[in-house]
Amino acid sequence: MKKTLSLILALAIMLSATVALAASTEIDGTGKRNIKIKEAGLNTDPQEMIDQHISPTTGRNLDEVEVPAGFVGAAFSLEYRPVMVQVSNAGGGVGESSKGDPLTAPINAQYADVVYEACQANTQKYGGSLTRFSMIFSDVVPDYVGFVRSTRLTHVRLRQEWDCAFCTSGYSEADVLPEWRAMGLKNPAGARTEDIGLIYVGDFAKSYSKYVHRLAPATDANSELFELANIVQFIIPKDHKAANHTWLFTDEQPEGGDTAKIVDVKFGGVTKTDSRLEYDDTTNTYFRYVPNGDGSYTPFRTQVLINPHTIKKDGVKMIKADAKEFGDPISFTNVIVQGIVMHWRGGERPDPALVGSGNADYFMGGKHYTGVWERKSNNSRTVYYDENGEEIELLRGKTLIILMDYNNKNRSVKYE
Repeated sequence: MKKTLSLILALAIMLSATVALAASTEIDGTGKRNIKIKEAGLNTDPQEMIDQHISPTTGRNLDEVEVPAGFVGAAFSLEYRPVMVQVSNAGGGVGESSKGDPLTAPINAQYADVVYEACQANTQKYGGSLTRFSMIFSDVVPDYVGFVRSTRLTHVRLRQEWDCAFCTSGYSEADVLPEWRAMGLKNPAGARTEDIGLIYVGDFAKSYSKYVHRLAPATDANSELFELANIVQFIIPKDHKAANHTWLFTDEQPEGGDTAKIVDVKFGGVTKTDSRLEYDDTTNTYFRYVPNGDGSYTPFRTQVLINPHTIKKDGVKMIKADAKEFGDPISFTNVIVQGIVMHWRGGERPDPALVGSGNADYFMGGKHYTGVWERKSNNSRTVYYDENGEEIELLRGKTLIILMDYNNKNRSVKYE
């Protein structure tokens, strides 16, 4: 009897494991999807949307968006002045000291309307891959944002479709400068007070340098802060009109789809390069987590500076905070996985094909939907289409866009 019971239990465990494996679906990011798109043009002008107190980047009612003191943005000024910032993902953005002090958590990232995540490097030094974030701030623009890091071709091409101001701590001269020139953008090293341009690099002592600081004690590259609210108010040319990048939004969950409560994203690098997104039905959002390597996960959180103020250290002006605390976990209403082909220059510098088309997968409201994406030129916006070939309507809220190179066998997206 005991042997029979043991056998039944063993079979039950095997069966449950099989069911669990079967419940996890891996996205086929390269398979041909026979979707005939109905080409979308531009949607409502973003300023017209804002004039109606509706955000063109999140679809939210701007009257309901809280703007903390010292912050600006469309919910504050009713003006469309988006800005893109390169933000570090070092340590998965969750690193902390032995005292529990946050070290690499991004500062004020919870205010970003749109976050792109893409491979930044492809070397063994980083365990095979490293990702970086490009964050769009529009509804709310914080006083400080960081930690600001450098630029590669991926980010140049993303910025071009938004045609907005861009904050970075540096760039790859061999790749990025020729690309900026080809796109008609000025070399940021040649920016003048009367002709500042749209690319702001923290390494240059230009007229915006007073808005770029290191966070004391500045022990490594993950320390640069940009005073984003001041840059939007005082530096971005007043006559510049960012590109129409308005998306379609809805209050209704799309029909169809299959269950997707958990999304596992693998870039094939160090543990903290990968991520897990878990759906929470009370907020109708996906919370992002970083794996610890032992089966447990750490929430991806923002970092909050308590009473940031200017000091001088060794003659250099820096920002010091009375304390640094973890803020709330960061979540997204919409998650888009955009299948791309990534080429590599010199074996490690990204050179993605972001013009063209490919597969797109959407996670909204705890469900997964399939579709495709298309971008006609560097100056065109990327349009995401559903399985019927119509431009997809996103749920109102913030969006995470993961640029996934499925041609690399170490990279994958699975959901259950």
